[in-house]
Amino acid sequence: MTQTIPSAQSLTRQLLDSPSRHVQLALVHVPGPTHAIEAQPYLRISFNIGPSFEIDVEGPLGRQKMTCRRHSLMIIPPDLTVTHRAALPKPAGRAYTPVELATFRISRELVAECAMHLGLSDKHARFEHEVVVSDEVLRPLATALLAQLRMGCPDGPLAAERIAAALLSCILSRQARTGPTATADALARVLTHVESNLHVALSLDELAAIAGMSRFHFCRVFRVWQGVTPHQFIVARRIELAKQLLWARPADDSAAANVLGVALACGFASASHFSSQFKRHVGKTPVQWQRARPGAA
Repeated sequence: MTQTIPSAQSLTRQLLDSPSRHVQLALVHVPGPTHAIEAQPYLRISFNIGPSFEIDVEGPLGRQKMTCRRHSLMIIPPDLTVTHRAALPKPAGRAYTPVELATFRISRELVAECAMHLGLSDKHARFEHEVVVSDEVLRPLATALLAQLRMGCPDGPLAAERIAAALLSCILSRQARTGPTATADALARVLTHVESNLHVALSLDELAAIAGMSRFHFCRVFRVWQGVTPHQFIVARRIELAKQLLWARPADDSAAANVLGVALACGFASASHFSSQFKRHVGKTPVQWQRARPGAA
């Protein structure tokens, strides 16, 4: 059973029944040059199954122009309200060509699942309102999903959801601009933050947020690029800083005060923990290292 939903601008949506609670299909017919896109709690990906068209978009980001060629994909994030107007004026005597769209309605849960598998944080798992040009990867996925939903998911709802997940993953990856350059930039931000904050506690969640990754994905990527875990890297950098500070301080009778001061300055909670970590990495106690510095008595 299908449901036809008219709008104030005579826009019609034919919502097809779907056995999946995560993916639905609406066949949309836009006969006029102007229509409003109202906010919805789900992601919409409109697959252009009609002729190409150009629109002027008015929304939270101001005005912009979009060209949606046949088989392109228009991304409409959840909770977004925008107005689409046909790029006018048209040549004299030329009628407006109606727009035909197959709009996939995709739940937030499926979006979150795809983002998790890609290792994207919430910040980088947000879709942008834009037109994505279809290619040899996206077009077959969108066509297959359209066929599944039009036929009522003959292979079962899970099959349709997996196709939708593959389509989402491709678009998410492209919009998040993940890749070697982006990863290098993200890790550079993390390393700069670490070097500037060795004196305070540094959590994995904090570093992952700076990198724009999930905690799990950040740990995995960091180890691949640095050869050690984030914790091992931070401890090593703190020890290097401690070596410099110990040699910069005069070796006097208050060695215990020196050690505690350096420990706190390098982010260690206690002198005992600092001393054990220092000896493990350097092979000497902090006091022994300090007394071994060039020019020490």
